[in-house]
Amino acid sequence: MTRNIISTVHQEVVTMKERVFFEEFESLYYFHGSTQNWSMQGFHFHNQYEIILFLSDGALLEIGDRVYRVMKGDLFFINNREYHRTSGAEGQEYNRYVLMFEPELLEPMKKAFGYDFGMFFENRGDDFVHKLYLEGENLKRVERLLARIETNIGSGSSDEASVKIRLSILELITAINEMYKFFTKEKHTAPDPEERKRKGEEEKFRDPILYRERVEQIKKYIATHVEEKLDLDEIAGKFYMNRYYLSHYFKKETGFTVLQYVTNQKIIAAKALLKKGTSVTDVALKLSYNSDSHFISVFKKNTGITPKKYAQNKKNNNV
Repeated sequence: MTRNIISTVHQEVVTMKERVFFEEFESLYYFHGSTQNWSMQGFHFHNQYEIILFLSDGALLEIGDRVYRVMKGDLFFINNREYHRTSGAEGQEYNRYVLMFEPELLEPMKKAFGYDFGMFFENRGDDFVHKLYLEGENLKRVERLLARIETNIGSGSSDEASVKIRLSILELITAINEMYKFFTKEKHTAPDPEERKRKGEEEKFRDPILYRERVEQIKKYIATHVEEKLDLDEIAGKFYMNRYYLSHYFKKETGFTVLQYVTNQKIIAAKALLKKGTSVTDVALKLSYNSDSHFISVFKKNTGITPKKYAQNKKNNNV
């Protein structure tokens, strides 16, 4: 469903490696649906802020000099000064929501409520990331809010409808702000011991759904990258979290530290390989251990026997 789009590309602004176009839209633009062979010929920008929620994998979104490979559940924020373009594989359909609105829509609400509705459009740090990955209840929540905007847009052009549209957009932005701050605030320096104690008390009152879903995302990431070298800093960076908060939430939810969980997953993978007859050396290499001896030491510490003994036992049991 598309609402209020009025024109196509009409002005070339810059020529660099690629053309950059200014594209004009009405103050409010909404789209929900799928398109095939979806690729922009050049970068563009417009007067509106833009929110995109992707419901399918595979597209490539370029924003300035950053390139994002899109996954289902990726939510993007693009301000009115950033040139960007999207491209996809030929013959593949891409399902998404797109909402665009002028910055002026937020200003009176910011003054009225004393709340920065445009924080992920304007007040960005150097470490800002344009996307937030959603799944589970968070994804469903954002879809419901976007669907409500669509319903309000379709209700007519009366003053009442206009107010409903504005309020539903603000409700969406408030929800996204909450999620974005939760998943990115942890990039700051971890607090000192006294601050940790105070923060620990505050965490009791936080919405548990947010960190539970992030922990599930991290567990899936570890499972699919178990053959790689994984450390706390690398995983924290991947998920834009401070290592202290990542450790705190992960252990609270799983009972394991991140590194304990990584080790457990590697041991499970090692056992599966040893059962198939893979040599100890090849298992150590495949799972990115520093050496055979390192792998043997970790395996024995966690299972009570050496990898060679484990493989022999399994072989004897199958005879």
